[in-house]
Amino acid sequence: MGAKLKNPPVYLTVAQVRFNSILKLAEFVSEIQERFRKATYPDYMPHVAVSLKLNMEGDQVTPAPAQQQRYMFGNAAKTHSFILDTNALTLYSTKYGQFELFSEEFLKGLARLHEVVGLAFIDRVGLRYLDRVVPLEGEDLSQYLVPEALGLTARLGGTLGHSLCETRTDNDGIKLVSRTVTLSSPLIFPPDLMPLLGVEVAERFKAYTGLNAVLDNDGSFEGREEYSVETVRGHLDAIHKVIGAAFKSVATDYARKKWNE
Repeated sequence: MGAKLKNPPVYLTVAQVRFNSILKLAEFVSEIQERFRKATYPDYMPHVAVSLKLNMEGDQVTPAPAQQQRYMFGNAAKTHSFILDTNALTLYSTKYGQFELFSEEFLKGLARLHEVVGLAFIDRVGLRYLDRVVPLEGEDLSQYLVPEALGLTARLGGTLGHSLCETRTDNDGIKLVSRTVTLSSPLIFPPDLMPLLGVEVAERFKAYTGLNAVLDNDGSFEGREEYSVETVRGHLDAIHKVIGAAFKSVATDYARKKWNE
């Protein structure tokens, strides 16, 4: 297993697989829920997600609301939550631990789903980490993150609203979006991850207010392949290595030492 930091800055980890659409998903939900319930995920809640769909008629684009039914299966401690919709299964975790344990938990959930609905193919595997970097009293963010990640925060003066550094790369088919947001505010979540269903963030991440940085590393592999647990596991492993390298390139040796105390 990979080395585990004693006090890692990660406050949310997300794994997702997109697969062939299951339009009759509602007919399988009771059986799926029972399997998750028996596997220590008794917290169940249906949820309707609302998004905007763009309809094109000639030269006109008209936005229209679109609804999608989702189903949540969470554990009693509210640290892990599976979200299921017609073409994706997502695992949210606020108690990460180690990659090997997290990925195996996700793969077990995917296997439960496959046993009921019989997945045919996958077309995207994603892995995402959100880290909150908080300097200790008397310290500065520059001790924790490399200058490139902090942008012009230290040079412009005035009261900081926010600073955003974003880089997109392709690593042998693995696409990575690596963002660093520097701001003075309570804990935040990216809009595309809201609402956050079934999980609660540890108090140590919520309690701090002041200058901090959020590292958002979002990796994915896209391509249609026949479904198999081993195929998904291989993609998760490869994405994790790319994200790990990105994290190490931004966080300083001093930061890693502090997170390991």
